[in-house]
Amino acid sequence: MVSVDLKKLVLRKEHSLIQDVVNATAPTACIETAMGQLILGTRADDHSHRYAITLNEDVLGWVKGDEKAEVIANLISQLAYREFEKRNLAQELLSKYKEISLLFNLSEKIIDSPDIQEVASLVLTEARQLLNSSHGVLLLLKETTSRLEHVASFGEGGPFQASISLDEDIIGTIVQSGRGEIINAICSDPRHKGGQRAAVICVPLKRKESIVGAIALSRSSNTPYNAEDLKLLTTMAFQAAGVINALLHERQLKESRQNDLIFRLSSQIRESLELETILTTAVSEIYRALTVDRCCFLWIQTRAKSDEIPPEGLSSLDIVTESKHSHLPALVGTYAPKTIGGLVHWFSQQSLVQLNDIQTLRDGVTRRFLQTHGFAALLAIPIQTRSGKLGAICCGTSQDPRAWSDSEVSLLQAVTNQLAIALDQADLYDQSRQAAQLAEDKAQQLATTIDTLQQTQLQLIQSEKMSGIGQMVAGVAHEINNPVTFIHGNLQHVQDYTQDLMTLIELYQADCISPSVALKQAVDDIELPFVLEDLPKALNSMMVGTERIYDIVLSLKNFSRLDQAEFKSADIHEGIDSTLLILRHRLKPRNHFPGIEIVKNYDQLPSVDCYPGQLNQVFMNLLVNAIDVLETSSFIPSPTITIDTRRTAPNRIQICITDNGPGISTNIQSKLFEPFFTTKDVGKGTGLGLSTSNQIITERHGGKLQCQSELGYGAAFVIEIPIQQGQENTQPQ
Repeated sequence: MVSVDLKKLVLRKEHSLIQDVVNATAPTACIETAMGQLILGTRADDHSHRYAITLNEDVLGWVKGDEKAEVIANLISQLAYREFEKRNLAQELLSKYKEISLLFNLSEKIIDSPDIQEVASLVLTEARQLLNSSHGVLLLLKETTSRLEHVASFGEGGPFQASISLDEDIIGTIVQSGRGEIINAICSDPRHKGGQRAAVICVPLKRKESIVGAIALSRSSNTPYNAEDLKLLTTMAFQAAGVINALLHERQLKESRQNDLIFRLSSQIRESLELETILTTAVSEIYRALTVDRCCFLWIQTRAKSDEIPPEGLSSLDIVTESKHSHLPALVGTYAPKTIGGLVHWFSQQSLVQLNDIQTLRDGVTRRFLQTHGFAALLAIPIQTRSGKLGAICCGTSQDPRAWSDSEVSLLQAVTNQLAIALDQADLYDQSRQAAQLAEDKAQQLATTIDTLQQTQLQLIQSEKMSGIGQMVAGVAHEINNPVTFIHGNLQHVQDYTQDLMTLIELYQADCISPSVALKQAVDDIELPFVLEDLPKALNSMMVGTERIYDIVLSLKNFSRLDQAEFKSADIHEGIDSTLLILRHRLKPRNHFPGIEIVKNYDQLPSVDCYPGQLNQVFMNLLVNAIDVLETSSFIPSPTITIDTRRTAPNRIQICITDNGPGISTNIQSKLFEPFFTTKDVGKGTGLGLSTSNQIITERHGGKLQCQSELGYGAAFVIEIPIQQGQENTQPQ
């Protein structure tokens, strides 16, 4: 309880204001304590007025004097109340500081504790000292039985049982309620079955509304617990519950990981018979599950002639795989017998090698070998196969000793049992694999031959197909070319004759001043002025039409290239333009299709050594694919195909055909050049266009064909070929 000393309050130097007020208002007044002790002024006579100095209705003292002394009494009462508030606040802050300090100190002690037993003991020790208790227990709830089980305790003969059900005893009911409780007379509580006379305080261990356990303390009933004790123990319980809950979760997680590890290894053995894969997986999983600095698998290599385990002097260690921290040196390799000490003897004689501290080894050679290679603690289990081979799984720490737990040993033994099965199966697998190796090689040769035949067949089909189309196109072009040439050649003469006749008619009109009625009627019937005006125009249109037909025939001849089937120098731009002319009808607007705009960005390119007809086939395939995409993508407002050509090196050119379509997904891009792969509907695509184009560019011209695309941003097919074959493709200076 906070108290205020009236004498110290009145005589404090910083309160000299009281003396000044007394001197100014009531010089004859005096101030006395409640017991009548004079503090300030001269003692007044018995006839003076007396005014009380109060604090929270308690009288601290008196001011005696005339009526003005009341002012002084009120002033001192206000100062006393302010002093009381300051002290009360200071006491609250001190209490809060002690609570925080307790929480911090307890956290420092238990936060790094790796074991629940150790955490429980530390919490009880702290509680015993702070709450001056004679008995205490920390219990954890076991979910499978719904009972509170003893973890740590102090004091003998206390009122607490080692195992308590949630529906019995004081502790069980308090835990069920979820609230801490003080019972200062336990013997009179009907929930308690014993007859001890003691005061008990119990607080549940809770974490996010989940009950973990309970802390209970007791001491003599002559020293009862109070609310401050309950608050203090609740604070400690909250801190302990967090750490214990984390350790419980970590334990469950570790057990789950261990079970998962054994399951995965079992699955690996069933699914794979590759010894290297099994060993690597096992070592890696054990390394993570046991949280060690290094885990490795080794074989004991023997030079003995007998099948028995050889003496250590005749054996070496061959470490075949490992997982380790990055700062540790690699151990994979073979180690000579004279450097390994008694390791081989231990592996051959024991089912378990457990060294918690390497420094305690008496065998100096073995100790130096292990310390030199970064082992401060070692846990190893040997494995012997049916064929007599001896190996071992070794785990270790590199910095500090380690007390290997029973769960870690059990895990390693379980993994070892699985590996023993795997090794035996791997031996059988190796024997069968060696027996089947010859057949597999022959099967591989046959598969290669079949693949080559399929590729050759594909090329022959495409070559024959394009040859037939080329012959047909060339024949049609030739047949069209002859009559068109005849018509085009005669049109000029017809135009000249027509002009002469028109001139003659004009002369007749000039000389014939009075034509007959019949002649006038004939002129009107045939609309002679219109005929004279329109006939030259019709002849010009016919001339333009024949020139257009002539251009189409020339493009067909250039595309078929039957006269250029051999390797020769050709104009790339001419081949592209010829292909575009053939496809012109597909580029025009029709119905609701706005048409496709062609943008040409041609660089100055030299003639290129190539197969012109085959290159035209590539251009045709790429342009047709782009047109198909733009025709079926109705949401594109301005369909466009852009053709860029440039020289990328002294002996290399690049042709890029780009569309602004929807683009190609990554998983489809990886299959574009595979034979018979197509995204078109059945009957609309064979899946051979891009595959054939890729073969023409890469195999026939020593170049590259690549697709660059991103969904929503169109697609670009980039062709890169040398200008002259056989020259080094150097970069431009």
